[in-house]
Order: sequence, then C-alpha cells, then structure tokens
Amino acid sequence: MKKTAWLGLVFLVLGISLAGVALAADEWGEIVIPKDAPIKIGMGTVLSGGYANFGIDIKNGAEMALMEKGEILGHKLALEPGDDQCEGAPSVALAEKWGNDPTMVGVLGYMCSSGTIAASDVHNKYKQTVISASATGQDVTARGIPIIFRLCWNDKVQGKVAADFVLKNKWMNAALIHDKSTYGQGLVDVFKETYTKGGGKVLAYEAITRGDKDFSPVLTKIKPLNPQVVNFGGMVAEGTLLIRQMRRLGYKSKFVGYEGVYSEKDFIQASGEAAIGAYATYSKTPQTTVFTDWQKKFQAKYGAPVAYAPHAYDSAKVLLMAVEKVAQKKGDGSLVVGKKALRDAVSATKYSGITGPVSFDKYGDRTEIVVTVNIVTCEGKRCFFKEIN
Repeated sequence: MKKTAWLGLVFLVLGISLAGVALAADEWGEIVIPKDAPIKIGMGTVLSGGYANFGIDIKNGAEMALMEKGEILGHKLALEPGDDQCEGAPSVALAEKWGNDPTMVGVLGYMCSSGTIAASDVHNKYKQTVISASATGQDVTARGIPIIFRLCWNDKVQGKVAADFVLKNKWMNAALIHDKSTYGQGLVDVFKETYTKGGGKVLAYEAITRGDKDFSPVLTKIKPLNPQVVNFGGMVAEGTLLIRQMRRLGYKSKFVGYEGVYSEKDFIQASGEAAIGAYATYSKTPQTTVFTDWQKKFQAKYGAPVAYAPHAYDSAKVLLMAVEKVAQKKGDGSLVVGKKALRDAVSATKYSGITGPVSFDKYGDRTEIVVTVNIVTCEGKRCFFKEIN
C-alpha cells in the first residue's frame, strides 16, 4: 500500500471515530452556554393571586440557594421566575418558552400538580430536567416520564397518613370535600380508599370550585349528617373560607387538611379562632442545627418560611450540584451541559439536605421523606402548627 493511501485510510478511520465520539456526546443533546453568559434556571411557581404567598415562598427558597452558590465554572447563576398560576395552561406556556431556549439548563417547579403534569410533557419533548418542590400529586411521577423529579412527597403517602390518623382517633365517619384539582381530588380519593378499608364511613363526597367564596350550599347539605371529620383536599384560599364558614354554621367536626393549608399567615392568622384545633399534614421538620441555622438566614432575608421554601432550596441545590458535576468548560469559554447526563446526575443524587436525606427512586419520587400530622395550637398570643408524634 502506498504511503499516501495508508495515510488516507488512517485519517478516514480517525474521522469516523471522532464523529462517533461527537454523536455519543449526549444522546439527548447538549445545552451550550456562551462565554460570559449566565447559567439560566427556570422557576415555575405562583406569583400572583390567592396562592402567591406559597409561590413566592418557593421562589425565595430557590433564589437563596442560587445566591449562595453564586457561579459555576466562572458562569454566574440566573433564576428566571414565571407565574404558573397553579394551572395547566400557564405552566405549558412557560414550558414551551423555556424548552425553546437553547441556553436554559433546567427548571425548578411547577408549584401545583396539575401544572407540573401538563408542563412535564412539554419538557420531556425537549428533554429538559424538572425538579418540583411542591407537586405532590400521584400522576406527577406515575406516568414514567424520565425528566421529572420532586423534593416533596407523593400524595399516595400523604392521603394515607391523614386517613390512618383519623382512624387511630376512632373518628369513624367523615365528609370529604375537594377542589376538583388533580391535587385536591387525588388526596381525598387516597384518604377515602384508606379510610373505608379501615372501617370508616364516608357520609358525603363533595366538590367546590377554586376561586369561589361562598361554600354554604355544600356545607348546609353536609351539616345534618353531623360528620366527626371534614377532610379537605385543596389550597389555602378556599381552606380558610371553608373552615370559617364551617364554624359559623355551628360545625363541631374536626377539620383535617393537607399541606395546601399549611401556612401560619394564610390559614391560621386568616382563619382566626376557627383554625384552632385544625389538622394539616406536612413533612417531618428536621430537628437539626443545619435546618435551624438555615431558617434564621432565610427569615432575616425574606421573613418566616411559609411552607415549601426549604424544599425549594434543596431542589435548587440538587440541580446546581448536577450541573456542576456534568458541565464541561470549552476552550472558547463556553459551557456545555449534556441533557441526559444532567438528568442522570439528578437521578443519582445522594445529598444531605436541610430537609433531610435526598435521593430519588426510579420514578423520580424522593425516598426517605416522612409525612406527619400537625395541629393548630396556641401558646400565649401566637397560634401555630405543632407536629404530632
């Protein structure tokens, strides 16, 4: 073989090999961040309306994590908040916007399960990793979409915890009310299944509409049944009105809600005396110095956490750790992040967060998270949620 022919063959083989390496760089594609450009992270949460205190609390938690980190490989971090309104359509609009941004690294959110489910289908199309701090609905992770993770718990756990608690106290008849949302109805349905299997009797199964103010038609219908428990699946704006109207109508029933009403300001203070003795589920609060120190720092900057700020903080930390693990700095100063590599790095997370140990199962659900029941109690002039062991 002539030397020139031999050299040609060598270069051909080398070219094919290098092409194969380039193709194998990341099977989902890559995010390329130009030199001196920031690492952008989307934040889908509620920024207006009746649930804004919850949503802004989530934004603040994520923002705090980014501010602490500052930069990765010389690129500053930029949080891009968007108002998902706790609904599917606005969440999908944000997902399309961020999915079409080739420099958007990943997304934190969305706040509500209905929005997260709708948006995650879009993000899956673009293979963009999403981590929610607060979307607890079963279908968020049950659909087998590989790009979705959550730092909160699954409602199939939360609904069962509430039902088991009610059964343990031998409150054997209940009225169930939900807000027609994926979140609210899903919770009530899990409660119903566990409760009836344990011998509890469901006296009523009713629905209200988000945004409504007067629930007297439903409450007047239920009151003659004299339920020991009213189990509510829904958010704080409706939950506050519901419990106030219950007490005004003379209800003696126990009010058992979920983390959608877990807010000292929006539920306890807004409901006044009506809230005393009410119950809500939430994740077990870590009794650690790390968590206490974090709370102090957060409160100094934003005020007291509402509900999901700690989970949002840990969500952001998980995403940032994954970006730092897989990002590659190029000679021209740009940063390249493989989409599947990022997703796989999140999936493999083993992290000691402020909310406790963080790791994920094959569905994207967080493992080792404990849900507890909390009661509204008062000490002096302050009323608050107290964890029940």
